[in-house]
Amino acid sequence: MLEVETRGTPGKVLADTQEAPKYSHLGKSAELQIPRIVTTSWDDGDRADLRLAEMLRARGIKGTFYIPIAPYAPRPLVGPADLRTLSSGGFEIGAHSVTHKPLWRLSAEELAKEVGPCKPMLEDIIGKEVRMFCYSKGRYDANVIRTLKEEGYWGARTVRMLATRLEFDPFEMPTSVQIVPNRKYNYMKNVARARKLEGVQVFLRHITRLDDWLELGKRLFDSVLEKGGMWHLYGHSHEIEKLGLWRDLEEMLDYVGNRKDVIYVPNFELIQFLPQQGRPTGNGKL
Repeated sequence: MLEVETRGTPGKVLADTQEAPKYSHLGKSAELQIPRIVTTSWDDGDRADLRLAEMLRARGIKGTFYIPIAPYAPRPLVGPADLRTLSSGGFEIGAHSVTHKPLWRLSAEELAKEVGPCKPMLEDIIGKEVRMFCYSKGRYDANVIRTLKEEGYWGARTVRMLATRLEFDPFEMPTSVQIVPNRKYNYMKNVARARKLEGVQVFLRHITRLDDWLELGKRLFDSVLEKGGMWHLYGHSHEIEKLGLWRDLEEMLDYVGNRKDVIYVPNFELIQFLPQQGRPTGNGKL
């Protein structure tokens, strides 16, 4: 279900000197320049991720799978061979800490143990750089962001929802909608903790749809088609399995997939479309 996000101090990712895209201060003409982007992300490394990946692939949709290193729940998880299959199939593999422990307020030593080893361990398995991180239970602070940058990550995904604008720090990547039924009160908490005007505006505009994640997701996607921006679906395949949401997910993916004017990217590639960033060319080490 909905995870609670705790915000930290924004971090910065290193970028090259290439001029970044310019979208603001252009009025209506800006909408013609802002790309329409779809990305998805999936947490916890459940074996049902493999079914999910096939559904995404059939519709030309990219995604990032965030994998904890140590099993922490009594469910079958993806193994090394599965991760290599996902990676070779065009999906991004991201880190999700070692033990899925909330990182907020951990000591420097505890933080290093949670976010340091998982990056090289996953890289050894898939033979590629692991660039993105996902905060366990959405909890993080300035120390967590600092540690991620020191360990060489490029960015990190949060659990902030109702976001479609390409206006965020790479280490505070938001989402648009979660595939799970949420109550209005949960959205209110999520918006309040994020302290972003965009979230308040979207909450009020779609307040009658908040009880229906599928309808909310479609209308947010329609907004991106009209005005540009990003549409970011996230979730947990074990919740989809438990709640019987596979058909709903299929309907949502059919709605957003295989669109000729939409760019489909994993989470890391979304960073290059941020106006203040430009295209990354190295790693995030300080």
